[in-house]
Amino acid sequence: MKRTVMCLLTLLLLSATPALSQDAIDYFNLGLKSSRTRKKIEYFTKALEMDPRLTTAYEKRGMLYYFQGKYEESIQDYETYLDLTRGDAQAYRMLGTGYLKSGIYEPAITSFTRVIEMEPEHATAYAYRAEAYRLSGRGEEAFRDATTAVKLRGDPRAKSDAYRTRAKLHWAAGRKELGSADFSSSWQIDPRVPSYWRVELLNFASAEELRNVAPFIIIALVFVLIFGLRVKPPEKDK
Repeated sequence: MKRTVMCLLTLLLLSATPALSQDAIDYFNLGLKSSRTRKKIEYFTKALEMDPRLTTAYEKRGMLYYFQGKYEESIQDYETYLDLTRGDAQAYRMLGTGYLKSGIYEPAITSFTRVIEMEPEHATAYAYRAEAYRLSGRGEEAFRDATTAVKLRGDPRAKSDAYRTRAKLHWAAGRKELGSADFSSSWQIDPRVPSYWRVELLNFASAEELRNVAPFIIIALVFVLIFGLRVKPPEKDK
């Protein structure tokens, strides 16, 4: 009798598993299709509740958490994703960036090092590891990585950040002219800054002058953002 009951239970579990996995995939697909971040996270979470080994859901949800500024949750998802998979450079980069944003520098350095081991010419990993080194007080390693990042081809934003990291190291060492030159290079290639702003910013000769004008730049940007959002586009002619 016992054996019969156990066999029946086993059969029931085996027959339920595919349906459970299919339900998890259905929720995962809903998360992919949704256009709202909150709903996407809800769907991915539901999928993971049904199938905790649906690895891609951790990666997708971790990315969403990162862009929400929820770095602790993002780190947890990427750690789980990497534990369940062989790992990839993109996941280690996101994990490292989450740690860097959280002010946890040694794990950030370890993660970026893993990226570089996988892709030796990954400029972004060098740039971000340079900043992690700088913030943890390891100036020599930071300068080495920042210099490597500016020489490699890659994301202009990462190269800009590398120049900025190196500029801070120059200023800390009293090399003001070199620091100003690197800061100018950073602004010159930064895709986050409109080209017409870059020309004006580069007219300032020193980092001190740039710091003096920074409050006015911030006020101008806030003004544009506030009033730019309020202005409605002209109505079409009927």
